[in-house]
Amino acid sequence: MTKKLIIIPLAIAGLFWLYNTQIAVTPRGVIEDLDEAGMVVFSPHDVKSTITVFTDTSCGYCVKLHREIGQTIAGGVKVRYLGYPRAGVNSPSFKTLVSVWCADNAQQAMTKAKMGIAIETRNCPTQIGRHMEAAERIGIRGTPTIVLQDGTVIPGYMPAGRLVEISNRAAESVVN
Repeated sequence: MTKKLIIIPLAIAGLFWLYNTQIAVTPRGVIEDLDEAGMVVFSPHDVKSTITVFTDTSCGYCVKLHREIGQTIAGGVKVRYLGYPRAGVNSPSFKTLVSVWCADNAQQAMTKAKMGIAIETRNCPTQIGRHMEAAERIGIRGTPTIVLQDGTVIPGYMPAGRLVEISNRAAESVVN
């Protein structure tokens, strides 16, 4: 009889812990925990919505998405880049991302790196490690991965026009 009395409270406590752990890890919550100062941000004057993009300068679809950043910004979407070197922390793409983040003008360095133009090698403390941890917590495995303001995750590339439409709609749902 005593064994049953001990097992039941432990089982209930375990389910409660599991339930709370799963709720705590949402894409929106993970992104909100990151400091925007540690991101490379491209912002319009009149921001209607915000997207957060896990990116790698060596990723072809990330390059394609970045080529359309002018259209995205013109649609009122703030683009916040997080570094996610697909080949890991000892890869050339990681070193390039660190150089981008450490550049005097990170926006310009990001654009050059994505155009295949060599940028000055730099080293400084960055939040790229935190970005990679955030990606792992959300379950991201590739780039680009776009997280909308409402926490919706879009794996892969999306044309700027469609992205603006979906992003602005998602932002409205967060506000309303």
